[in-house]
Amino acid sequence: MNKLGLIVACVVGALAAPTVAQDRVGVEYVAMAHSGNANASAPFLRGVALLHSFEYDRAEAAFREAQAADPDFVMAYWGEAMTHNHSLWDNQDRDEALAVLVKLGATPAERKAKARSAREAQWLDAVETLYGGGSKEERDFAYLAKMQAMLAQDPTDIEARAFTGLAILASSHGGRQIPVFMRAAGVLEEGFMDHPQHPGVLHYLIHSYDDADHAPLGARAAARYAVVAPDAGHAQHMVSHIFHALGDWESSERANINADAVVDRQRVAAGRSPTFCGHYNEWLTYALVQQGKDASEIVDGCRAQAEAQVAQGPKDKLGWGAASSYAGIALSSGVTAGNWPQPFEGLDDGFLLARYDLAYARLLQSFGDAAATATALDDMKSLGAQIEEALKQEDPLNTWFRPWYERQLAQGEAVVALSAGRGEAGLALLRSAAEAESAVPAVYGPPPMAKPSWELLGEQLLEAGRKDEAADAFRRALAFSPGRRLSLQGLAAATASGN
Repeated sequence: MNKLGLIVACVVGALAAPTVAQDRVGVEYVAMAHSGNANASAPFLRGVALLHSFEYDRAEAAFREAQAADPDFVMAYWGEAMTHNHSLWDNQDRDEALAVLVKLGATPAERKAKARSAREAQWLDAVETLYGGGSKEERDFAYLAKMQAMLAQDPTDIEARAFTGLAILASSHGGRQIPVFMRAAGVLEEGFMDHPQHPGVLHYLIHSYDDADHAPLGARAAARYAVVAPDAGHAQHMVSHIFHALGDWESSERANINADAVVDRQRVAAGRSPTFCGHYNEWLTYALVQQGKDASEIVDGCRAQAEAQVAQGPKDKLGWGAASSYAGIALSSGVTAGNWPQPFEGLDDGFLLARYDLAYARLLQSFGDAAATATALDDMKSLGAQIEEALKQEDPLNTWFRPWYERQLAQGEAVVALSAGRGEAGLALLRSAAEAESAVPAVYGPPPMAKPSWELLGEQLLEAGRKDEAADAFRRALAFSPGRRLSLQGLAAATASGN
């Protein structure tokens, strides 16, 4: 079904489906003991299930419903505070979380006095620690220690086990540290044996295993999670983390179509139009182009939404939203399918993320043109410096941008050298850039370099007739991005008999 068909289905579904259907998020598998009254219990448990699926806005609404039903229910405030910690996204709003806790009581002591059991006091203490004193990194480790202590006290508490696994994952600062992720998996696997359908255990196991080496271990969780939480868009998408790491593009395509359909149903129910942009469409586009399928409907539809956002003017310097999503989608489509983004009007002020990706697209698209590649690289350097400054104000916890920005610039220097005819120097720069990319911690999902340097190096070596070296470069590209279409094609050409 194409996107238009999906939109029609979403509209019909939103009009026909009962409201309760939107609650199929794995609540029945949540097992958190609590003291909330009869009216607070259902929204509270729904909030916990949504929290496990990173459906933060909906979880926040559920926890507030529980607070309204039981104003002194400590765990309802714990839950709402937890919605402001997006640990695996390098994002936390400490001020908003503390404001939630103040609703329960003005001081930690006042809040603790309202705990109705020793266990609830421990949960509250953990969240107080998460948003307490010290740096974000220090608080993450202190919170982890609290969760580990809770789990040690009662190893049968599946909620403590799930949140401990997530806290371990969140302690991997500065990128994916495999030993840390495997330690999280060890904690979660023990819970999986007795709670094989728990949404948090399934979700966090997928995160533990979503790299090329460990993805087969995540297949069991991926097989269950989307079924457990059919009305959580993030759950539908998350299973594609495993499919992506396995290079199973058809399954990844289906997963992200499902995720986008869930989001569109919710948007329509809220009086908004369906979307062609966003995280799930970005992954969907990547899965489509890896199969040689046409993604132009998504690219064009997201562009129209980006133009509407740009027409309203920037709300901040970075410009998250449709514009940045379009630039990423168009860049991905351009690299693999040659469907490069067309000139975009109105991006002169703000929208730094979109402008940066579009500059990178110009660099790659103009390969071979010395002047055009040099101009594009200069634009990337200028925009990258502006993004770094904007991140300090608008996204200060972001640790993702700098390492990959530096890698893109290194690749850009190689592209400029090769475009200017400095072949051997350019190849040396490109090999150095590729080696440096290999040293950066792996990132789940579509490669952070829309054009991985190993793949680009393989193509240049193949063009130069250095087929054995090209084959090695393509193999190294595939080690980080299994199933990538252009790397597979390059490897086949480099190793074909008769070459």
